[in-house]
Amino acid sequence: MRLRFFLERAGGAFIKFGQILALRQDFLPFGYVVELLKLLNRIPETPFEKMKIVFIEETGVDIDKFFKEFDSKPIASASIGQVYQAYLMDGTKVAVKIQRPEIKEVFEADFRLMMLVAKIIDFFRIFSTVHMVELVTDFINWTRRELDFTFESKNGEIFYKHSDSHPKTIIPRQYPELSRPRVLVQEFIEDEMPIDKIISGQIKKNILFERGINIDEMVYYLIFDEMRQYFIDGFFHADPHPANLAFLPGNNLAYFDFGIVGEAGPYRSLFLKIIYGVAQKDSDYLCDHFLEFGQSVMEEELKLYLQANPSKKHKYRKIFDKIRYLIAKEFKQDIKNILDPWFEKARSPYASISEKSIAPVFFKIIREAERYGVRLPRDVILFFRAFFILDMVSLQLSPGFDIIKSLNIFFSSYPIEYIEELILVGEHESKVGKKIIPLEDIDWETFKENIFIERERKMAMEEILVDMVTLYSEKYDEVRLLLKTVN
Repeated sequence: MRLRFFLERAGGAFIKFGQILALRQDFLPFGYVVELLKLLNRIPETPFEKMKIVFIEETGVDIDKFFKEFDSKPIASASIGQVYQAYLMDGTKVAVKIQRPEIKEVFEADFRLMMLVAKIIDFFRIFSTVHMVELVTDFINWTRRELDFTFESKNGEIFYKHSDSHPKTIIPRQYPELSRPRVLVQEFIEDEMPIDKIISGQIKKNILFERGINIDEMVYYLIFDEMRQYFIDGFFHADPHPANLAFLPGNNLAYFDFGIVGEAGPYRSLFLKIIYGVAQKDSDYLCDHFLEFGQSVMEEELKLYLQANPSKKHKYRKIFDKIRYLIAKEFKQDIKNILDPWFEKARSPYASISEKSIAPVFFKIIREAERYGVRLPRDVILFFRAFFILDMVSLQLSPGFDIIKSLNIFFSSYPIEYIEELILVGEHESKVGKKIIPLEDIDWETFKENIFIERERKMAMEEILVDMVTLYSEKYDEVRLLLKTVN
């Protein structure tokens, strides 16, 4: 609780960083995780006159000229901005998010302090299994993107299109023609019951009952819809924090804040089978496909490495083929040792929330995979992040929640063969459409940053593969002998 209070008092980027830390059960005890999920943006409201200046700077006109009516009292207040209720000139009710003045400068100062602390933590190896600099770097990149509301508006448009055929999922309609980098205009969603207020007890169960909201049913829909977004649409909400979700009358689910999103990568079909293995409580099936998944990822990394060493390509290939064989032999047993005890606890009415949660189990699996040289792609990490949030939120809302049951509900609606066919034909890409960005609209800073990230990725892959060869050459004579033929 002290950590949560400290982060709330620090405000700004520290609150958002605390929400990210709430997902890292690989180095935080479960009790800390539960507390950090309760983090609220408890910061004083910025006076309307100052917010009005930001609006004028972004749009070039006064609020009275832009809207028919505008309520100067915010209906929501967060670290980045404040949300107001307004009416467009045609009478349409909208929600208007205005960024706090000079918030970018405040966040940049917080980023510098976070990075300094992360470097100190890594230097002294306080957390042996976690690279804090990597965690903080990802957080900074996500948050900088969130500070541009036009990015959020475009993402919201895509979600809105996907939700057409899913009436229980409510996405506010976006008004990109009215939005700016520091001003976001979107549909006003009536009668929302924010999930963070339900968890904190601010919204009582009797109110939910009166609105026709069944918590025990809706927790299953939370998982169902995230699975649908990733595996069916290929485009998913990557930050389903309780403050970004709300239940609506009639058992409906609303999403807000589309600053952090993910797009499914080329390994979606293999990853699907891993999740299906969990649903079937079949550790052998899961391990077989995790190995196939890991080897596919490793093959891509190996190609990058061999490109830099073409003269020894054939001999290196023999070494890595031998290592893959050894990994398959060891990894499967390690994963079974993690999964099988959890399968027993997951559906037990006597197990605690921490024992039932799937998050610690998959963190252990991810650590094992990294130990064997398999690093999961970014889209998979983002999905796991979202999945873990919803798992923990569901258990807090309904202690009897069963993650295995929720996965089977999804697969009963979308059989695995049907999903594989959708992925094969690329249905989601054709529905949303891919537009070529005109040359003058390219963000060259982002372009340069992506080149740098790709260069860093290649260096990281080479380091991982070298470490893996070293580890296995020390452990197995056959690898050591093969390595001698290369040198």
